[in-house]
Amino acid sequence: MRSSLGMATGLFGAHQRRTSATTFFSIGSIRRVSVGSFRQRIGHTRTLTALTLAIGAGASVLIALSPSASKKTQNQPVPTIESASVFSLARSYFVFTCCTIPIIIDNSTSLLNALTHSGIPGLAMVVNFFVRHTFFAQFVAGESVADCRDSMAFLRSRNVGTLLNYAAETDESLQVHSKDLEQLRLQEVERAIDEAGAFEASEAKKGAARGSTMFALKITGLIDPAILERASYTLLRYRSSPLAGGKMIPYPGAPTDDDFKIVANKSECDDEPFLSLKGEVPAMGVLKTDEGLRKGDLEALRSLWNKLRSLSERAKKQGIKILVDAEHSWYQPVIDAYCLLLSQEFNKPSPNDGKWNGPLIYGTYQSYLLRLPAFLEYSMKHAEEHGYALGVKLVRGAYFVQERSKWMTEGRPGPDPIWSNKPTTDCIFNEAVGKVLNTLSQQLKGAHPERALDVVIGTHNAKSVRLIIEGMEKYGLCERKSSGRLQIKDEARGKVFVGQLYGMKDDLGDLILKSFEPDGMPVAVKYVAYGPLSAIMAYLGRRASENKSLMTGDEGAAAERKRIVNELKRRLSEWM
Repeated sequence: MRSSLGMATGLFGAHQRRTSATTFFSIGSIRRVSVGSFRQRIGHTRTLTALTLAIGAGASVLIALSPSASKKTQNQPVPTIESASVFSLARSYFVFTCCTIPIIIDNSTSLLNALTHSGIPGLAMVVNFFVRHTFFAQFVAGESVADCRDSMAFLRSRNVGTLLNYAAETDESLQVHSKDLEQLRLQEVERAIDEAGAFEASEAKKGAARGSTMFALKITGLIDPAILERASYTLLRYRSSPLAGGKMIPYPGAPTDDDFKIVANKSECDDEPFLSLKGEVPAMGVLKTDEGLRKGDLEALRSLWNKLRSLSERAKKQGIKILVDAEHSWYQPVIDAYCLLLSQEFNKPSPNDGKWNGPLIYGTYQSYLLRLPAFLEYSMKHAEEHGYALGVKLVRGAYFVQERSKWMTEGRPGPDPIWSNKPTTDCIFNEAVGKVLNTLSQQLKGAHPERALDVVIGTHNAKSVRLIIEGMEKYGLCERKSSGRLQIKDEARGKVFVGQLYGMKDDLGDLILKSFEPDGMPVAVKYVAYGPLSAIMAYLGRRASENKSLMTGDEGAAAERKRIVNELKRRLSEWM
């Protein structure tokens, strides 16, 4: 403050001295100066003085609010918000203010679609400009992985990993599915895996550990979603329901070793029995009217299987983990089947594989589904019995509105597949966290530690993050050092990641950074969305809609705004 005010005062003083000298010279030497002219000069002087003071004060405030040099030590990492510019803080405040207005959140998808497809000249361009510099800039790191490199490097410099997500979503309402779009998305995934691999290699040259850059794969982007739905109904009719601890796994069930006959069978001569599977399965919510496989569907599924294997081979070569996204439950049986097949092929350590870094393929486990406890137990048991490492992405879930609506409007038998309320989902999630961490600890101490599971836990809940940190210490995955921070044990490094969406809840990432000693392998990870603005509008709208309870809750947008205000107050107090 002193330097800025001094500069302003100095400028004002110099100008005043020059003005006074000129005025006195004029009065003493030139008697033709009128009283009006003198007053006009005084007026100009005051205007310039006020302008100079305003500029100086404005500059002072900007300097005060700009990120300052950190006084934190290595044992006190700088909070992410302290490195943010004033402009980015203002943008974030505006975006999160919008996210607290229900009418905007509830209608975000339709509103964006209407405005960008309006016939009013120039409106779409204005809307695109507005979205690009507000919501897109807040929640999306770029239009391509190459555009994300700076953000990825910044995160990595803070010991935070990256989970890339190509956020162009399939419009399930379209009656005609584009094969060209499938191919474009396949090429984008291939390009993204290669770019992510190049980033990992560049970081490794700087001494960073490999394994903290991942890619989220959305299978509905690689095939007509209608085929996945028909195949899922066929799978549910075909399966004999698997058991976990003597209990049947609720809808949408669990994959079996025979699923390959439908999703990845190489022989076309066996297709006919699956095409004729009909009927209802009340225990799995399948109606008699649910359409099964059509001719050509099995060929499309075989093609998808070949694509998934090719992508997995590519990811293995590049050292990039693949996290298969969970989607609507009516697609999930097929997605689960592919995860099981890929895991059995790519998550087995080879005896002579010096590059083994844990599982390559991760399935997503949604805590809001009734099946979660039994399904998680079943998956762990299957991995141990078949000699592969289980990859787990554990989340609460994001499709509850659509899931409940489909069950009610279509009159499916039994209760809908979602827990009755959020507190129950929270409890199930936290119990699953404990089970996963405990199992990991036991596996690392067992006969085959190389087959120990890996887990990426996605949560925006502060209580859950603290529970994860406490659980890692409780189950012996880390130990407390004299600094007060936790040190991950060598055998557990790179086995547990905790993530939040890019542009949200940086304070939880900071909590993780503050809790663990930096050792080159992150525990914190950011789910980094990218994609062309024109293709990502649906993502932005759906994220707002699906996360309504999150954005309007005590830990949502209101909390984000409060953090921004507190940061601006902190900067002003240091300046004053």
